[in-house]
Amino acid sequence: MKNDNAILRQAVLLALSLPACVAWAQEDAAQPEVQQAGANQTIEENSHRITSPVPLWEEQAGANQTIEEVVVVGRFLSAAESLVTERLTVPFSAEFLGADVIARAGDPDIASALRRVPGLTVVDGKFVYVRGLGERYSSVTVNSAAVPSPELTRSVIPLDLFPTSIVDSIKIQKSPSPDQPAGFGGGAIDIRTSSLPIDVVADVSIGLGFNDLSDSNGLVFPGQATPVPAAIMSAIDTYTGDISVSRIFSQLRQSNALVPISEAQTIHQGLIDSLNTNVAPRIDTLDNDSSLKLALGNSWDLNENWRFGALLNATYSDQYRNENQYRESVGNPVINFFNVDRTVQDERTVGALNFGVEYLGDHLVELATYKIQNDEFQASIARGFDSNNEKADNDQAVSYQTRIEERELQLTQVSGRHAFMETPWIGDKLRKLSLGDLEFDWFYSDAQATTAIPNQATFQAGAVLDPVTGQQLSTSLFASTSMGQFSFLDLNDDQTSWGGNLILPLDLDRAYLTLSSGWWGFKKARDYVGYNINLNAVGVPEAFRAGGPADVLAPSNLQVANGFDLSLGSQFGTESYVAAQMIDAGYGMLDVDFNNSWRFTVGARYENYRQAVLPLDLLDYTGQSTINLQNQISEPDQTLAVKQDDVFGSAALTYSSAGMLGSDDYQIRVSYGETIVRPDLREVADVTYIDPEFGVRVGGNPNLKSSPIDNFELRGEFYYGDGDNFTVSFFWKDISAPIEQVRQPGSDDDFKLTFENALAGDVSGVEFEGLKRLPRGFFVSGNLTLSDSEVRLDPASPNNLTNYTRRMTGHSEWVVNTTLGFDSDNGQHSAYLNINAFGERIYSAGTDNHDDVYEEPFDSLGFVYKYFPTDRIEVQLKADNLLDETRRFRQVSSSGATAHILTQSVGSSLSLSGRWSF
Repeated sequence: MKNDNAILRQAVLLALSLPACVAWAQEDAAQPEVQQAGANQTIEENSHRITSPVPLWEEQAGANQTIEEVVVVGRFLSAAESLVTERLTVPFSAEFLGADVIARAGDPDIASALRRVPGLTVVDGKFVYVRGLGERYSSVTVNSAAVPSPELTRSVIPLDLFPTSIVDSIKIQKSPSPDQPAGFGGGAIDIRTSSLPIDVVADVSIGLGFNDLSDSNGLVFPGQATPVPAAIMSAIDTYTGDISVSRIFSQLRQSNALVPISEAQTIHQGLIDSLNTNVAPRIDTLDNDSSLKLALGNSWDLNENWRFGALLNATYSDQYRNENQYRESVGNPVINFFNVDRTVQDERTVGALNFGVEYLGDHLVELATYKIQNDEFQASIARGFDSNNEKADNDQAVSYQTRIEERELQLTQVSGRHAFMETPWIGDKLRKLSLGDLEFDWFYSDAQATTAIPNQATFQAGAVLDPVTGQQLSTSLFASTSMGQFSFLDLNDDQTSWGGNLILPLDLDRAYLTLSSGWWGFKKARDYVGYNINLNAVGVPEAFRAGGPADVLAPSNLQVANGFDLSLGSQFGTESYVAAQMIDAGYGMLDVDFNNSWRFTVGARYENYRQAVLPLDLLDYTGQSTINLQNQISEPDQTLAVKQDDVFGSAALTYSSAGMLGSDDYQIRVSYGETIVRPDLREVADVTYIDPEFGVRVGGNPNLKSSPIDNFELRGEFYYGDGDNFTVSFFWKDISAPIEQVRQPGSDDDFKLTFENALAGDVSGVEFEGLKRLPRGFFVSGNLTLSDSEVRLDPASPNNLTNYTRRMTGHSEWVVNTTLGFDSDNGQHSAYLNINAFGERIYSAGTDNHDDVYEEPFDSLGFVYKYFPTDRIEVQLKADNLLDETRRFRQVSSSGATAHILTQSVGSSLSLSGRWSF
């Protein structure tokens, strides 16, 4: 069956990719010709008019040009065409996704929507890779504001947190410009949320769905969020970081020399009893997927000059997924391998509220507040073998884990957009100074991202197997200091961001000149606090360790008298840190349009960047760790606090005309820009954490440096009267000291990832993108990216790397995103077949003569059908992963054996939803 899937996958790729890459420039005499629009191009779609801006050179050519009204029935197609204009007007190359395009395709969140953008792949359904570069090379802003990420293991916001219902449009800029933050690698993504409604908005949607691997039973547990018990927190202070029976007894003896040890044991038993031990995973029936969306809004004319509007958005979704895994270790995959039964429940709630006041059409001030809550519940049981528990001995290792991760993002933004043409007195004064077209916009954003892991519980056990059947005969938790661990983590990011732009267009005799300048900045403070409480069972008789966690953790069994006790610490080193980041930036830019044909844009951006990361030892009551920090920060070559001042230049030259390749309009653009990618706080913090997806340790490197980048691009865009378009882009990026994820040397039982700077790196490639109408209501749109990269690492690396010259981590040599769509003539039926595929990429660098770890291609095939019985009702059927693909990571060992580092089931999903809109 898997071979059949591979053949089908290749056939679909061939069928969908070829038309998207070669058919754009062909003339289609059967399609009606559309006239070029003037200042306000009006498109009628099912009797609803939308007005879109046009390029400045078209505006100058005919502000009062009378145009032919064109009726466009296609829903997805017309929405896609409406974004072409904005892409034409920006001086630096960018892609756009509008709310209509996203809604037509049935994308529930931003990450899903971005799969159709040229050169983008979405990893783990959350993180965007741009032009084959990992998520560290992309930045995400919300309405131009920097926003903290509640994701523990990534520096960027997981884009699946944002439902598409609150999105107005998404801008994906691939060439840097002075008005964008300099922290730019592959691309900058700006999420532009919904603004004030023009009229009444009433929209309700409800959906149900299921996944074929998660439609029956899975692992669950009593998911209660219980932070570190107050009794244990008090004991940590009272007994100065050591809550063992011996430490408690010693402290008691200081005030009463006759105190018996039984009193210390009683106090310690109270600490054990304060823990929430009802954490054992169990098998239960899983619920189907469910979702609900609501949007309500309106605007009111207070008088002829003032307008007020409000918009409410709310969404809720809940789903269970059986994400079973198979893991092998590269050192000896025949001996060291595990099967993991794993179930994840994902529950999301989003609320958004927007208010705005508009005056004379010149001034708009908005207040928007968002709250995104994402709770994830994981339960897993891993069964397998290692060097201590070998299959030949019928001795199986078993690991139980339950985990709650609560992520929340609260965001409040105030923004304004101002023009002065109609503004009394001010407009007259500005016109006298030849500043009548002056525009001004600004924003202020306050955000807080929190992540809490209350009471993650992990237990290690051994099982005896029947030598004939392989069935489990008995299980008992290990008599060790690592028998069980209760982990508690709190991350708190407070971030404010601000910015604004002054834009002055000037209509000269033979040119149209735009002067712009602005400021931008943010300030972020982070607290990362973790406690690990170990349940020790050294010397505990097997009778009290027999069975699984539910048996051993029973209150009647979990007694100090039976030999159990608690200790603190993860055995990984420092577990906590505090950190801060600040950027103050300003820019200036000059944009000149000559005779509607040549356009030249040049500018520079200044950024003052400051960062400090200080590790904390929460169990050190001697003050020695603080003294060590003070000594470190006073050293000349210290890396705890850094400051950088840089100027980043950008320039673009654009030529516009008509006729090349039979086009009605085309643009040729060449651009260059300087940017930088800075290490994230988690990457430079001298702490170790566990990646929950792969179950491996990841440690920071305080010696990481920033990575300056030179960005080059040559881009050609071709547009045709029938709506067809074709774009080809050549790009090259030269990266100094790129940051790579590598594995530290060690055995299979000591797997740890870290980060280090390479000497240099580069990535280059070509992108093809286009839209082609086909007969009978069909169309094909898509993109293909072909690229290559190289990174050169230091042979003196302490990590004993296997390959010092190779491709960059996270880079895919090819990416395909294609949609074969259909819109019926009567507007009642739409269907879209979507495929997203990428080439293999390096997950982490190999060491000790083991090859690099590769993530294998994942070809996602999805289908969306929509039925519109009336203008107000929509029914949607959506299917994902129709090829039943599986996530796979592989590594070839030093002996030439292939280890399947991770194989994770995904399953195929089907959902049905209904929507009513006013």
